[in-house]
Order: sequence, then structure tokens, then C-alpha cells
Amino acid sequence: MDYAVQFGEKSVGKAQVTRQGLYYHVICRCDLSGEVMYRLEVSGGGNRVNLGILVPMENGFGLDTHFPVSRLGQGELSFRLMPRHDPLQGRVFVPITPEEPFAYLTRLKEAFLEIQEGRKGASLPREGKEE
Repeated sequence: MDYAVQFGEKSVGKAQVTRQGLYYHVICRCDLSGEVMYRLEVSGGGNRVNLGILVPMENGFGLDTHFPVSRLGQGELSFRLMPRHDPLQGRVFVPITPEEPFAYLTRLKEAFLEIQEGRKGASLPREGKEE
């Protein structure tokens, strides 16, 4: 059975699901830019399962995996993409500009590179004092 893969309100690909005994086999293909890494999440029966990170495949990004049916329970399945570093809530995006000094050097251990609207920046936890 085929399902749409959602990223927010937008459909970005499809997930083909077949049941093989006690397991679901999922083949997912999505049309993404590759600027950000995403993980695929499936929901059903009141549960959510993280299926893993999408990797470059064919004409986009995808994932082939198996997982036990018992991890979801009964109900309609839905698939969505989440940024790899989820939850991003509680993080702040700090643009990196070559002409300006970076005021957060001491916090780089807890940062990761992110691209938002074509601008590179550091995603930092909100915890602690922001400089």
C-alpha cells in the first residue's frame, strides 16, 4: 500500500508498505534538496516509530527498512519527515557571516550546521546565557 510522506503541510514523496509476517517492509522515496538531513517517522495506533535517516538514492533521498508490526498497533499509518536534530524546539539559529566575529565559539561543541533560507548558521540550544 502506498502512503504520502508529509513534511509540514507538503507532500514530498511516498512510502510503499508491505506486511511480511510480523513485520512491515517500508520503501520510501522523497524529493529533497539535501541541504538538511531528515528522518522518517511513521505514526499509527497511537504510537510513533523513528524509521531512520533518509540517504541519497536514485533521483532523491530514501530509506528501505523493516520494523515489527507490534511497535505501532492497529490503525491507519501516516508518514512524515522530521529534521534529523529533533526536537529543534529549544534551539536558536545564529547566522554565520564571514565579515563578522562569531560570538558563540565557546558553545560550538553543542552546535550543528544548519541552512535556513539559503543562509548558513549554527543551531544552538537555548540553554544557558546567549551572548
